[in-house]
Amino acid sequence: MSVASGEVPSDERLRSMNVANRYASPWSWRVRFGGVLWHVVWLLLFRPTPKPLTPWRVFLLRLFGAKISGKVYIAPDVKVKYPWNLEMHDRSCLAYGAEVYNLGYCVLGEHAVVTQLVYLCGGTHDLSEEDQRLVVGRIEIEDEAFVGARALILPGVKVGKGAVVGAGAVVSKDVPPWMIVAGNPARPVRPRFHPRSIHGMGPSSSERSTESDRPTGEAR
Repeated sequence: MSVASGEVPSDERLRSMNVANRYASPWSWRVRFGGVLWHVVWLLLFRPTPKPLTPWRVFLLRLFGAKISGKVYIAPDVKVKYPWNLEMHDRSCLAYGAEVYNLGYCVLGEHAVVTQLVYLCGGTHDLSEEDQRLVVGRIEIEDEAFVGARALILPGVKVGKGAVVGAGAVVSKDVPPWMIVAGNPARPVRPRFHPRSIHGMGPSSSERSTESDRPTGEAR
């Protein structure tokens, strides 16, 4: 069974959801039913599985519309709000306790690592509006990026290729490629020089030059 939301385009960074009033749900009955059905499947067939059964967990996510390619790792207690809004690529990882609150689309690139207890938050509310309408956002964790334990990634954020988000960081803005950020709010610490650079996996010389010339306090 594949359940597609049909309400939040996968390429849209931020979107305000229209509702009749502040108490009305912005989701169709199909999305709500799919969410309830997925929660039951997660509780009974996903969460109790042992660590080696990642292929089974991948099968269940795909059954509900997740786009997963190559070999990935998904811990048994990972929470995914809406599987049909999840895309994972080869060797990406969702570690123990991670939660993907993907009201908007969420993408993990190749070799992207989301470590323990990270919260990928794809939804918030517009508190400047009287109805406090729901705002959903796309989250991208690009190839080779690493998100440290207990970090919070907010809606509409892109963590660039090879970037590192420090443990406990709160990320509300895009993280440039091959940059290490930390803190609340997350700020640049220094460029990341990856050992795979010698094999063409790390930042190019132009990327290193760009990041070296960037002012210390500039996050974007």
